[in-house]
Amino acid sequence: MAVGSVTGEAPRVEDFRAFLPRSYGFELSKEQYALYVRIPFGEVTEITPQGLIQMERVFGRWVRDMREQTETTFVIADHDFVEIQTSRFLGLVHDRDPGPLKELVLDLLKRLETGRDGRLRRIINDISNERQRELLSSVRHGGRAATRLVVGKRGRVVAYRSAPPGGAADIAVLPTIRAAIRRGAKVEGSPRRLAIRTQDIQENIRYARIGSYMALVVDTSTYEEDVREQEEGIVGSLLLDAYERRDHVALIHTIGDRAQIVSDFTTDLEAVRIRFLETQWGGLSPFASGLMSGARLFQARLADTIDTVRILVIITTGKSNIPMVQGGNLRRELAVLPHTIASIDVNPVIVDVTEHGNPFLREFARQCEAHYYHPGSVRYHKVKLANEMLTSFGEGKTEKAAEVGKAFLEKLSRSQRE
Repeated sequence: MAVGSVTGEAPRVEDFRAFLPRSYGFELSKEQYALYVRIPFGEVTEITPQGLIQMERVFGRWVRDMREQTETTFVIADHDFVEIQTSRFLGLVHDRDPGPLKELVLDLLKRLETGRDGRLRRIINDISNERQRELLSSVRHGGRAATRLVVGKRGRVVAYRSAPPGGAADIAVLPTIRAAIRRGAKVEGSPRRLAIRTQDIQENIRYARIGSYMALVVDTSTYEEDVREQEEGIVGSLLLDAYERRDHVALIHTIGDRAQIVSDFTTDLEAVRIRFLETQWGGLSPFASGLMSGARLFQARLADTIDTVRILVIITTGKSNIPMVQGGNLRRELAVLPHTIASIDVNPVIVDVTEHGNPFLREFARQCEAHYYHPGSVRYHKVKLANEMLTSFGEGKTEKAAEVGKAFLEKLSRSQRE
């Protein structure tokens, strides 16, 4: 069993696949905040509850170190791998539940087929739902969000109040009747009617859908075609999801000597998409400037966004090679940035588009209390098909090799079109 720190250049997943013992060998990489686990299966989806039991036995006393020293875990099979948050992974091992690991593989394949990133959408939706629960609690306890959520006759009724002097826009019928009865109103006339006075009238307080403001900070300084294609896919997926939720979206590019605000918050997401596709790629990487530009956009819209879901999505490789001001101290800027983001009460999401995950981004996400998401590379599914094709040729199975080769070319061409 190999346990220890990785030094020098960060190893690649295929390196761990080669040198870790196939039967649940593992290694902790403190520098990368990552745990690498080798499993004795051709594919991750083949893992069984019995396999997780054996894995837990092998881990033994190292479980505590895994939980405390790593943020993410790579589960590596013969032909593919998945990345999962360490705390969640150890929970699955303890519960003997391989289902979520298999779902991660299916999510990767689905993203390859459809161009939609279901895992990232779930992260954004979870942030949105949690914020809406907080605001709804504020309404019920008489918080400042209450007045904002009185929206005529739209939304779900969550409470009621006495109607203002100018009259009620949306009368709460049953509460009004109860108020009149408590006052001692009597049933009079023919036909018999309850005598309701102006002071009895109650108005509904409704809970409508809370708006979302999402700023996308995209690292467009890369020259790598694979990274560019992945970023384009992630931005496209986020814009489709934002359109369905009717979110306001802003777009910031990190390129050159400072970040560029391409679009302020808008619901015209087709215009945002076109501006993103028109961008120039390659150059310096002003990472700190991009985050500060996103923070300033929210600060400028503080009055509009105070009672909304505010999400700052940073899509990046983690490269940062130019300070915000000429002659500035880049390390000092990066050290201060987490406190700046925390001061504006925004929900940060860091999307790491490097092939194997960037240790700096994992640690930066920890400092920012951000959601860290590494989509992983779909190229391993292509490599898997290529390996199957070569193996089939080597064994003389020409028909199978032809079928696998066709599937390989179809998948490759589809990913290029996306």
